[in-house]
Amino acid sequence: MIAYKFNSLCQQAEQYYYDFLPGEGHGPVPEHIINHINQCQYCREKIKQYEGILSQAEDYHDLEQKQINLAEIAWLKLHFAYIGKRVTCETVKPFLPGFLEPALKIKVPTPITVHLDNCQQCRQDLNTIRELNLNSKQLCRLSQLFAEKAAKEAINCSQAQTAITAVVSMNFGDADKEVLKHLCVCPDCLKMLYQHREMARNKYLHTSKEPKMFLCREISASDYFDYVVPYGIDPAGDQYAKFRSFFTSHSSVCPICLTKMQQLHSTIYNIAERAESEVVTIYHIDESAKIETGESDDIYAGFPIRIEITGRQEEVKTEQLTPTIDIASKRKISAMNIKPLFKVGVAAAAVILIATVLFLNIPAAGAVTLESIYKAIEKIKNVHISSFIPDKKEPLQEQWVSRTLNINLIKTGNGFVLWDLAGGAKKVKHPGDNSIETTKLTSEMINEMAGKISNSFGLMPFYAISEIPKGAEWKRIDDKNIKTSDEIEVYELQWSEKVNDDTVFRKWRVFADAKTNLPRKVEWYRKSSFDDEYILKSISTVEYPDEGEMQKIIKNASF
Repeated sequence: MIAYKFNSLCQQAEQYYYDFLPGEGHGPVPEHIINHINQCQYCREKIKQYEGILSQAEDYHDLEQKQINLAEIAWLKLHFAYIGKRVTCETVKPFLPGFLEPALKIKVPTPITVHLDNCQQCRQDLNTIRELNLNSKQLCRLSQLFAEKAAKEAINCSQAQTAITAVVSMNFGDADKEVLKHLCVCPDCLKMLYQHREMARNKYLHTSKEPKMFLCREISASDYFDYVVPYGIDPAGDQYAKFRSFFTSHSSVCPICLTKMQQLHSTIYNIAERAESEVVTIYHIDESAKIETGESDDIYAGFPIRIEITGRQEEVKTEQLTPTIDIASKRKISAMNIKPLFKVGVAAAAVILIATVLFLNIPAAGAVTLESIYKAIEKIKNVHISSFIPDKKEPLQEQWVSRTLNINLIKTGNGFVLWDLAGGAKKVKHPGDNSIETTKLTSEMINEMAGKISNSFGLMPFYAISEIPKGAEWKRIDDKNIKTSDEIEVYELQWSEKVNDDTVFRKWRVFADAKTNLPRKVEWYRKSSFDDEYILKSISTVEYPDEGEMQKIIKNASF
């Protein structure tokens, strides 16, 4: 191996290697660094090694998937943007929620994971966030919050503080999105918000006589999260706000719930405002590290990297006043004829890509994904589901659900049950009897049914993508024996779970409209470890009537 000459400029140039990788986008690079890299064989060789690291990271993906998971690659690139740079707790904070997103996997040491390995406080923060069990959207918003810095905005404190009472009462109403954002990032307004909620808690602690219809102690942190951290919430675009009114009308006056909200407030903002530890890490490429053989206690053994751990007060020597130029503005930059790749240098810029990555699931062109099905179901207003037992022509049950009318009509045989949440009543019409039995709904009953209306209607195998177990397989089914129309595509999700001492294998098959991503039929299969083949357990067909058709159906049922 040729031993290239190393000098002090090589160390300065290391943090800009990322800009010289093939790709799209770029950042400004000092002119003397460009000139050095053009002439330095050592640095050019290091850039090739770095490119190899990213290539190895891509190879870690399951080859059986036959397509690159672009979300994981983008996630890795965000990490490697900090090569050669000082990584502190503030750098790492916006990345912490992403480590809890099942779609994002890190299998190689990166500048961010290296800091986590060496910083106990950041690991504690990660474990604290993990215990909150937040969903993907909440994790994304938390990343954005951690990267946000208080700044002079169009919204001032006096304007934002007028909304504090509404936020404490969990009724955002017409509150502006920017107002909610300000309340989450302004230290003074945050303090005032906490104080107002504490006053409400103390008030209801001594005066509340409301019966405990909710199991307050079982409500999770994720249920309160949007009201404690309304960062990124847009009240004007929240089509499901009315379904949560049954929950918020209780929690806003319940001292137990308000106490849990205060605890969540402290947990989140203690992490956001935590002072940096003394641990600062710098991740270097070092091919010689990979040459080491034999057993080693070094957790990074075998990787071509070298880790430098410094104190927070130790400064890396750089030429602060050196003018920078845009790489794209130079016509003759490098004999290597390479194209610069975008670089994320600060957490505030990185979080834009983090937000994208957390929801990114790019499949082969035209394919239907689980995420696209979940999102399509979120947007529908009315649905008609007919449930069948295999080999039976008549449905075992039918239900019509309307999110706009706030109703759920269930038909079993010739009997009907109408859940009218807007009217606060449950109406039952028995077979062969024209009389209607009416029951007033309790808050608990309304809240339970509202939750069913606002979720996926029982069509999806899991409440959210984040709940899908590891090892589950999603694939398209191209079987000529399955007869479908041209616009319908068939997919399956397979997974297994432990039931007592047995392993149960489950399969959920969906016939999805390729244009709308909406399910037209779903089938549920089950197989125990003693079965040779999957057994079809139930079938549901799905239609999407408009509001006029829904009203007509209710009328025909004589309600």
